[in-house]
Amino acid sequence: MTMNEIKCPKCGTEIPVSEVIIQRVKDQIRDAERKQIEKEFAQKESGAIKELETKLLDEKRKFEIQQKIEQQKREESQKKELETLKLKSDLEDRMKGLDLEVQKRLFEEKKTIEEKATKEAQQLYELKLAEKEKQLDDTKKSLAEAQRKAHQGSMQTQGEVLELSIEELLSVAFPLDNIEPVPKGINGADIIQAVYTNGGASAGKIAWELKRTKHWTEEWVQKLKDDCRACHADIAILVSEVLPKDIESFGPYKGIWVCNYSIIKGVAAIMRQNLINVSGAMMAQQGKDQKMEALYNYLTSNTFAQKIEALVETFLMMKTDLDREKISFQKLWGKRESQILRLTDNTAKMYGEIQGIAGAALPDIEILELNEGKLDLE
Repeated sequence: MTMNEIKCPKCGTEIPVSEVIIQRVKDQIRDAERKQIEKEFAQKESGAIKELETKLLDEKRKFEIQQKIEQQKREESQKKELETLKLKSDLEDRMKGLDLEVQKRLFEEKKTIEEKATKEAQQLYELKLAEKEKQLDDTKKSLAEAQRKAHQGSMQTQGEVLELSIEELLSVAFPLDNIEPVPKGINGADIIQAVYTNGGASAGKIAWELKRTKHWTEEWVQKLKDDCRACHADIAILVSEVLPKDIESFGPYKGIWVCNYSIIKGVAAIMRQNLINVSGAMMAQQGKDQKMEALYNYLTSNTFAQKIEALVETFLMMKTDLDREKISFQKLWGKRESQILRLTDNTAKMYGEIQGIAGAALPDIEILELNEGKLDLE
């Protein structure tokens, strides 16, 4: 073995030193390259991991943002759905309230119509009753006279009956006044009411014109004015079943007063009281012309009209309440009478059934028995 050779301790082979050195150099180079590769791989792996982590973080953020957007959309959708349900509920409530309001209005309208129909029927009944009574009296007095009037037509008969009815009403209500009909064929109103105070002093005159037609005629107004001047009356009142437009039951119209038949008594009381008040005030003044002018100014003033309307409205409300109470009591009496009749009928039937079973053993009830085979109708 030379100096340039070395012996392998394992196999004993002699190997040149240069080869050993070269092999070691190669091994070192390979170790260095391997470390460099491992280092580069570790760097690349670290970079890839960081890049992957960055991407995952971005994806996570995007996912969270998307989740928030979806959540907001769901919340908005739920909110809109709640609003829609609330609107639907409010609409249903409003519709129910509207239906209730409509039903209330229909009920009130029906009630008003029924009250008006009852009132008109009562008025028509009273007039028809007075008409029948007048016709019966005329028949008893003279059959020939009744036949003659029948040929003249129902309108004339109704007019005469109406005048007599109003005359009687005014005479009974105001015994101090002088109630006189205007004779046929003489220009003037139908009835003249001369008003007197408690002391017997003349307070003025009221001219009454009565009409029973289905249509209003403007010619009535001027005729009543002329008749009022002819008989020197202070107040002219036209009573009619039909009134001018915008006047329901009472009011001033073109220099006269108009009203329907249902409130004649109240209107007469108000008018005569105002005549008495004006007459008393005029007594303290001097001069006939001044008195007449003051009386005319007062009777044609808005203040007088407003007072008259207020008094008539109060009278109408009182009369309406009275009519309602009358109808209510009539219904109650009819109901009680029907209940008593049913109770009596059922009691008699029950007594008869028991008597048919028990025979003579059942005591007699005198009120339910025939008196000697006959009913006591009294």
